[in-house]
Amino acid sequence: MAAAFAAPLGLRAVNHAVIGDPPGLGYLPSLELSRPHRAFDPVPIENLRHGRPAWVFIGDSMMGTRIDPIQLGEISSTRDELVSFLYHPATGPAWWYLAFKNHLVASGVKPRAVFVFFRDTNLTDTLFRLESLYGNALDDVALPEEPELDALVEARRGGWRARLHTAATALYQHDITTGWLEPGVRRWFVNWRFPDPAARARFDRSLNERFDLANLRADVAADFSDANDAADFARDLPTSVLPLMMQLAKAHGIQLCFVRVQRRPNGDVPPPQAPNLQRYVSDLKAWLTANGALFHDDWGDPGQPESIYADGDHIRDRRHYTALFRRRLDPLFR
Repeated sequence: MAAAFAAPLGLRAVNHAVIGDPPGLGYLPSLELSRPHRAFDPVPIENLRHGRPAWVFIGDSMMGTRIDPIQLGEISSTRDELVSFLYHPATGPAWWYLAFKNHLVASGVKPRAVFVFFRDTNLTDTLFRLESLYGNALDDVALPEEPELDALVEARRGGWRARLHTAATALYQHDITTGWLEPGVRRWFVNWRFPDPAARARFDRSLNERFDLANLRADVAADFSDANDAADFARDLPTSVLPLMMQLAKAHGIQLCFVRVQRRPNGDVPPPQAPNLQRYVSDLKAWLTANGALFHDDWGDPGQPESIYADGDHIRDRRHYTALFRRRLDPLFR
């Protein structure tokens, strides 16, 4: 029995021989396992300062497939305003918060409004798309230390099982082994299967295209909504990024507007909502309004039938949604 626990310790010696000293835990030590981290990307800050956009949109593909920034600028009252995106597909509230804090707020730019797009309860689910490889996207928007977000993650992951898993990972370093072994085996196979460099390049290109977000199956590109039956805003608010975002918005005079997108309807019939989800949305709206934010809910909009949808909850024609969004929130675009 003791050997079963001791044998995996050999991974530590193998890791040291292959990569030397392991990488650090990074900006979220309560969650992150050892892996290399990319440097923070400051380019969006300079872009914001240079363009000084009137409106900024933050989100994932739910926003990216809905808003056409050029069209929106053209149909604003002045017809020449700049619209900017802080956008990355397959991200969650942790990325949205860090992009807001470390890119927009850090730029000193104060748009007329900042729109944050989300689905149902994603806005208060701090771990949404954070515990898998999706979390790597945070490298671009995270500073070397993010203590406020780390505290939320630790609170959300609370429990002895999570702490035991983290301790075991730190002891055996299997995550470090996976980090160098998987890509090494994958690259070995590709090199063996395609010895010609040109054929290898074509394979890599086709693989990237095949797994592009736009080409995923409908049931993969969109997340399921089953968890909404357990929606509870009061329970999730303390471990969400919402209070942090509102504090920053108030301190820097930025108007936030949160936009809940409509999930895929059935023809002209809006998607069903569990009673818990209805209470959640009502509580969310009340809290946001009381704290100075705006809230817009796409659910039940007659201008958003199933025919305008592509795969899952993505929209087929951004121009249709953009024009509709402009009309629905007219006062913010004057």
